[in-house]
Amino acid sequence: MNALTAIRVLGPLAFVVSPLALQAGPGNKTMRVYSTRMEILFIRLDVNSDGRLDASEVQGRRGLSRRLKRQNNRSYLLLEDLRLQDSSPSGPRLKQHFSQADRDRNRGLDRREAKRIPWISRNFNVLDRDRDGTVTLQELWNHQRSLAPRQRLP
Repeated sequence: MNALTAIRVLGPLAFVVSPLALQAGPGNKTMRVYSTRMEILFIRLDVNSDGRLDASEVQGRRGLSRRLKRQNNRSYLLLEDLRLQDSSPSGPRLKQHFSQADRDRNRGLDRREAKRIPWISRNFNVLDRDRDGTVTLQELWNHQRSLAPRQRLP
């Protein structure tokens, strides 16, 4: 088996797992599983096998429908649109608010700085997973992922 691709078989459906999913380190198993599941879902939903998901193919799937609406100049989704590019938070508004609250620019919010974002302040103890007295964007991202519903295998 090639290091960049691996063929997996799911019943009669064979597909290629993304190199991104395979290259993720052992500490990033959650992201590999997510990427693989998104690829399986994409292939399953792409009923006309054109490598694109249009509005009719994502109908009834809220997350994919929202993602489709966010495409600027396209009326379809590509597999690359569903792949995770990295494991860091990608919400531009969260990043902006976080940056504004991070007065000392140490990439972490202490309790005083967290008061500028009330929901972080209210949930500070839960969000500060490593108990170092600061909440980082990575901790927020990990918490957000932990709240996502468990994915069923397609």
